Amino acid sequence: MRPSQVKKFQEQQAKFASSVAKRTERIKTLWNKIQSQTSSEFCELEELVMEAHKLAGTATTLGFVDLGECGREIEVLLKPHIESQTLPAAIDDIDRLIAGIDDIAKIEPKRPDDFTFGEVTLLHEKDRTKQLVYVVAENPDDVSEMVKQLQYIDYEVILLETATQLKDALYNKAPSVLIVDLNDFQLLDDITRVWRKNSGIPLVVLSKTECWESRLHAAKAGAYTFFHKPVEYDDILGLLDSLWETNNAQYRVLIVEDDRTLAEHYSIVLQGAGMKTSIVDNPHQLLDELGEFHPDLVLMDLYMPECSGVEAASVIRQHASNTNVPIVYLSGETDLKLQMKALQVGADDFLTKPINDLHLTQAVSIRARRFRALSAMMDRDSLTGLLNHSNLKMALERELSRARRHKSPVSFVMIDIDYFKSINDKYGHPVGDKVIKGVARLLNYRFRKTDTSARYGGEEFALILPDTPADIALRLIDEIRITFAKTPFSNGPETFTATLSAGIATFPEFDSTESIIEAADSSLYLAKERGRNRVITHVELGERHDSQEKNTA
Repeated sequence: MRPSQVKKFQEQQAKFASSVAKRTERIKTLWNKIQSQTSSEFCELEELVMEAHKLAGTATTLGFVDLGECGREIEVLLKPHIESQTLPAAIDDIDRLIAGIDDIAKIEPKRPDDFTFGEVTLLHEKDRTKQLVYVVAENPDDVSEMVKQLQYIDYEVILLETATQLKDALYNKAPSVLIVDLNDFQLLDDITRVWRKNSGIPLVVLSKTECWESRLHAAKAGAYTFFHKPVEYDDILGLLDSLWETNNAQYRVLIVEDDRTLAEHYSIVLQGAGMKTSIVDNPHQLLDELGEFHPDLVLMDLYMPECSGVEAASVIRQHASNTNVPIVYLSGETDLKLQMKALQVGADDFLTKPINDLHLTQAVSIRARRFRALSAMMDRDSLTGLLNHSNLKMALERELSRARRHKSPVSFVMIDIDYFKSINDKYGHPVGDKVIKGVARLLNYRFRKTDTSARYGGEEFALILPDTPADIALRLIDEIRITFAKTPFSNGPETFTATLSAGIATFPEFDSTESIIEAADSSLYLAKERGRNRVITHVELGERHDSQEKNTA
């Protein structure tokens, strides 16, 4: 664990320890009521099983292993009585467990250092503004054009010539990807002595030969992928886009768990792996939080006081917008039949408590990634990977709704490639597609995870920038415009550049989906009217209208 995680874990242990006496006293009280046979109802028995279940899951997760096992044993011994609807008479094993529960609770928990699960980290550190790429080539001239392409897109590229230089560079800072340009395989052999396969740094091999032996050599060296030279730079950029998306993905996980301490622990673990989390400890808030948070996955306890996880999952699935969101139960339930029954009602998987942190992060990230991929097929433009037109409007409606509640600004941007028809006519549609993907790449790479990029249609794009007033949006989009104008595109040996025009409109000046789109579109039209390759905001649009009215008067 990192020092910050250790501190938080210790705080959670202390918080749980302070609640243990209350939990164990409740278990003893319930057992005494059941033994006195003062009620023919089974509510006390059901509550006791629930308390034991919660104790087992939370205690074990937070390192109170003996106390967790005690809770699990009580739960296992009492469950048959729940199923048979019979009140238990004196049970020696339960009497023994409950009589000794206070002593068990005094056993020191495991320290954070005693947990053997590993770290889950992302290749991109939060404070790094550019994706770092190392390129190793014996002949730098062979890769100069590729390096320029990467730098135009705003990658940080360090060009190296030998394995020794790479060793020194790796010692100072780890890159997001390592690209090796080969004339022969001696360089690759030298590099594999200083670069470790398990380092988490993908190795990309560029080779002038593509025979089976060459590809096998690269595979044995641990290469992530292999390109035969000459390489289409768009293919390299596409690969980096894919790596960026995979490694920089911030999955959103909604944790539904009535035990706040346990929920906070899961939250810290998942946040430590680069995910964003939100906690719901009252199922009544579940639908509101789903609409606000838009999770990639719902991690839900199976047993909660007011409703079961199965019932909550059923309510979630009643809404068409939540049909495909993965729901994963996280519970101490070990009965396979009950697990299968729970999965029949709209859930996707079942994880059993206690679960170590590495397993939890891997299980969640795998399922969230799969959901993202499925959503991308349905909701995103196939060429660019950006949100498509219809889903853009829904995203804009949600963002405007949020902005009204929080009284925060939202900027909406329309972007158009200048003279795109001429590019298609001169170079052909495949090259035109490269230019479209070039814009998408900039929008994907340059903006925050909270921003939304979309292909509006043809050569038009749109951006939703939450918490961004018009003046800030103008500066951001103008930087994109300037960068794109310097980006070369290739058509065989020939290279060319293209430019962008953009229009910006902002909430609350425009407070509906229709009005803000119309204002941004009008601002874009004005930018084209004034000569293209520029950005216009609704402020200038208003000034133009005022001027026209004065002239008319």
